[in-house]
Amino acid sequence: MTEEREDHAAQKKWLKAIPVDIQSLYEKVDEPLPHSAKRWWWCWGGVLGLLFLLVASTGLLLAMYYRAEPETAYKSVAYITEHARYGKFIRSVHQWGANFMIVFMFLHMLRVFVTGAFREYRWGAWMVGVCLLGITLGMGVTGYSLVYEQISYWAITITSNIMGSVPIIGVGLKNLFLAGDEINQATLSRMYALHVQVLPAVLIIFSLLHLFFVRLIGMYVPGNQKDREEEKSLTALKGHYHFYPEHLTSEFIVFLYLVMVICLLAIALPATMGPPSDPLVTPEHIKPEWYFLPFYHLLKMVPGSVGVVILGLSGIILFSWPILDHYLLQRVDRKIFRGRLETSLVVGILVVGVYLAWALVETRP
Repeated sequence: MTEEREDHAAQKKWLKAIPVDIQSLYEKVDEPLPHSAKRWWWCWGGVLGLLFLLVASTGLLLAMYYRAEPETAYKSVAYITEHARYGKFIRSVHQWGANFMIVFMFLHMLRVFVTGAFREYRWGAWMVGVCLLGITLGMGVTGYSLVYEQISYWAITITSNIMGSVPIIGVGLKNLFLAGDEINQATLSRMYALHVQVLPAVLIIFSLLHLFFVRLIGMYVPGNQKDREEEKSLTALKGHYHFYPEHLTSEFIVFLYLVMVICLLAIALPATMGPPSDPLVTPEHIKPEWYFLPFYHLLKMVPGSVGVVILGLSGIILFSWPILDHYLLQRVDRKIFRGRLETSLVVGILVVGVYLAWALVETRP
């Protein structure tokens, strides 16, 4: 009994010696949030972080078998898929998790746009979020390039050709991407380094920067002045809705449901292997992953540098939208502008979604 007391006292002394104020740390984590954040669609930002952990952990397991060399890349993925214990399931979870990560990235940005959460000095969080979208898409294209099957090879070719069409800096970008003028022995190693080391590190840095901007200004209370007054009354009556443990628990519950869906999809629709890459044979149907279909069809309709310039301008507009929005709101009636713009956006997204579904069916091999 005496020894147990001495051990307990030693543990307390050791905890006090840690140069971290636990109460101060708790206060920093426990951010007061508006009660509107109780809605499940306000969990999408945190769910993205948890999805990244899922994708990163399964990717680490895949990296134990993968060989980033043109002669062995396809064979190593085939071994993972067909022979390694639970290899097909892990690869399928990795693939579906990455797809859901991109889906929730779009949904999160759509929610922020429709609710106007990028306004009121929250431009920094929006701009960093747009960069995170680009990084996530980059991880997607480098990821399916690593399989080094026929579609992967031609995806690298098409992506490098698009980069080469960029005015002025196109040739340099293409050479940097391919590690040369064309696909060579070093190209796959570069894709692997980008996918496993560079882009995840940049993603983590930008995610921390995004959280910094969100915490700096605070979460947005959607609605008009009446809604904000109701929020103040609710806060005065019930107190704040806390990030920890309430909101964090909600995010984790949504994530667990997603994990179940991802696992079911990994079992019902597992990852498969296409034919190995062959530079001498062009596939009859070349189509990118679903999240690149809009860019792919735009570049098919507007070939050359013009299409690339349109894509670049679209990216610049998306990145600088809070500034443009502030400028337009000063010159147009706020209610008319916000209502029509947001309705047009939602309708436009639905139209594009239907078009992408049709294009996916039409281009299926």
